[in-house]
Amino acid sequence: MTNLDNEIEEKILAIVEKYQKEETKLLNYLITDDEITFFSPVANGSQITAEDLEKVASILDGSFAGMEVVNQEYRFKFKMGC
Repeated sequence: MTNLDNEIEEKILAIVEKYQKEETKLLNYLITDDEITFFSPVANGSQITAEDLEKVASILDGSFAGMEVVNQEYRFKFKMGC
């Protein structure tokens, strides 16, 4: 399993943590090939804004590929290196 560099994780978490209600801020994601999917429970917060999605895409040097709700969680997909 591949992980993001710690510095990149910290930059992304700084953007998305304001959408989480929990005291412990988490960055849950899965990297497959050139795509990364971030997971956030619906009950844990609110949906991220388009502006902040673009900021995350910029950090990943990629593009926002879409969002869906599956099993009570938000899934935000990004293409990396695009």
